[in-house]
Amino acid sequence: MRSKNMRGIMLVIIFLVALAVLPLSATAQTKPYEGVTLRVGAGSFAAKSPRMLESKWEEMTGADVKIIEIPFGELYEKLVSTFAMGVKAYDMIIYPSNWMADFVQAGWVISLEKYWDKKSDWEDVIPLYRKMQFLEGKPYSIPVDGDIIFGYYRKDALEVPEYQKKFEGKYGYPLAPPKTWKEYKDIAEFFNGWDWDEDGKTNYGALEAMLTRTAGPYIFIVRAASRAAHPDNPATLFFDPVTMKPNINNPGWVRALEEWLEIKKYGSPEMVNYGLGEVRGYYIGGESALAIDWADIGIMAQDPVKSRIRGKIGYFLAPGSYEYWNVKTEKWDRFDEVTYAPYIGWSGWCASVTSTSKNVEAAFSFADFLDTKENALEGVTTPATARNPYRYSQVDNPKAWKESPINFLNPEEYLKVNKMGYEHENAQLDLRIPKAGRYFEALARLLSEAIAGTLTPKQALDAAAKEWDRITEEMGRDQQRKFYRATYGLPPLK
Repeated sequence: MRSKNMRGIMLVIIFLVALAVLPLSATAQTKPYEGVTLRVGAGSFAAKSPRMLESKWEEMTGADVKIIEIPFGELYEKLVSTFAMGVKAYDMIIYPSNWMADFVQAGWVISLEKYWDKKSDWEDVIPLYRKMQFLEGKPYSIPVDGDIIFGYYRKDALEVPEYQKKFEGKYGYPLAPPKTWKEYKDIAEFFNGWDWDEDGKTNYGALEAMLTRTAGPYIFIVRAASRAAHPDNPATLFFDPVTMKPNINNPGWVRALEEWLEIKKYGSPEMVNYGLGEVRGYYIGGESALAIDWADIGIMAQDPVKSRIRGKIGYFLAPGSYEYWNVKTEKWDRFDEVTYAPYIGWSGWCASVTSTSKNVEAAFSFADFLDTKENALEGVTTPATARNPYRYSQVDNPKAWKESPINFLNPEEYLKVNKMGYEHENAQLDLRIPKAGRYFEALARLLSEAIAGTLTPKQALDAAAKEWDRITEEMGRDQQRKFYRATYGLPPLK
C-alpha cells in the first residue's frame, strides 16, 4: 500500500515539475517582438545596410521591419515636416548625427538612457563617436557610421616616373600626394585634359561634389576648415562661442571659397552638377586623378565589377595650410609646417528612437543590432552602404578587410587615414545645434550663387552670415550658444 502511495506521489511530483518547466520552455522560444511592425525612416544612401540586416533581426525577434527610404537631398526637410505635422510615420530614424541637437530640442527623439545598459560593444567605438551620441550627459542616438572627408589619388598617375619628371620640371617640386591645397591644385591642373591612363579617353584632374543641394557645402567646408579652423582658437570655425556671431564670412572662409571655385577648371565641365553618386561613380570609373570624398570611394573602388581603379588608388588626409585666419587678432598666421584641420562632415549616420513610437524597446534593439561589432564590420566593408569605419575593431583590423567579401586590397593606408583624422587634435566637428539643417540650407543656397557667378565669394558668404544670424536670433541666441559650446566641451556662460 505504501509502495502504491509512494508511486502516486512521485507521479504527481513529476507532473507538477513538468507543468513548471513547460512555461519556461515556451517563454524561451517566444520571440520578444512577435507581431510588432517597426517603421524605419532612412536617408537614401543609408538604407542599404538596414535592408541587409533586417531579415536576420526579424528572424530573431519576430518583428516586421518596414524601411522608408527618403531621398538624400530631401532628408532634412522631409523629417522636419513629418515631425512638425505630428505624423507618426517612424519608430526609428537613421539620419546625420549633426541634426541630433535639433531633434532633441524639438522633442522628436527620446533619450536612450533607460536602455543604455543593453548597448552592445560600446567601448569599441572610437571616443569621438561615443561623444557625439550624447547631449547634456544623456545618450540620444546609436552610431552606425563614421564620417571624415579626405583625399584620393590615382597611383597610376602620381607614381609614374615619366609624369613625376614632367611635373617637377613644370612646378619645381616633386610629385606626391598633396599636403596643401596649392599642391592639390597644381596636381589637378597637371593631369587635367589628357589621356594619362592611356585608355583612349580624356581624363580630368579632380572630382568633387559641387551640387549644393546635396553634399556641396560639406565638401567646401573641408577647405574652409583648413583656412579658418585655427588650432589656437578652438570652437571658432562656425561661430564666435561667446557672441554667436557667424564666422563663415571671414577671410579664411572667403579664400577657401575662391580656391574651391577655381578647382572647377580642372574637373569635368559637368562637375558643378555632381552629387556624391556621380563623383563616386565617375572616380571608380577612372575619370580623374584626384578626388575629395568621405570614405565611400575607398570601399567602392574595391568592387571588381564596377571599379576600373582597383589596386590603383591611394589616400591622403584632406590638405592643410601654412596660413590660417586668426579670428582673435583678425590677421593671417603663418606656420612653419603644414597644419591640418580634418573635418568630420555630416558627423556620421546615427539611429534614434522617435518620441511617437509605440515600439521603443524594439526600435532600440534594431538600432543596437545594426551597431554590433559583427554587423557594423559587415556594413563598413560592403560597398554602397554609406557606412564608414568608426570602431577600433575596424580601423585596427586590416586583416578583416582583406578577408571580407570585397577582398579590400592594401587596406592599411585607407584605415590609417581614417584613424588619423578621427584622432587629430585639430579635428573639426560639424555644426551640431538646433536647426543645423536650416543653417546649411542657407549656406547651400548662397554657395550656388557664387558657383553660378551671380555673387562674388565675399558677397555670397556675407549674405549667408546674415541669414545665419537671423536664424540664431529666431531660435534664441542663448539657447544656440549653449548647444554650440556643449559641442566643444565649453562650459555654459553665466
